Amino acid sequence: MVKTISIPEDLHKELMRIKLDSNNKNIAEILKQMLVAYREKKLLEHSKKFKNILKKEGVTFEEFLKRAEKIREEVANELFPK
Repeated sequence: MVKTISIPEDLHKELMRIKLDSNNKNIAEILKQMLVAYREKKLLEHSKKFKNILKKEGVTFEEFLKRAEKIREEVANELFPK
């Protein structure tokens, strides 16, 4: 199903310019690419925050993974006792 959204005229013109410059078939493709770029940017931001927290705590990523594995095992043993 196709949806219609209202956007300001200047934004529409800019999207059309990008469409022509990039040889995309339609604006939907441009928007998909923008969403991917936005998600990548957010992932990198959260990754930096996470790394800074680990650094503050003095924990390496490997140590974090070992702790996480131990917690997963404990939770699994509680939920699914042998």
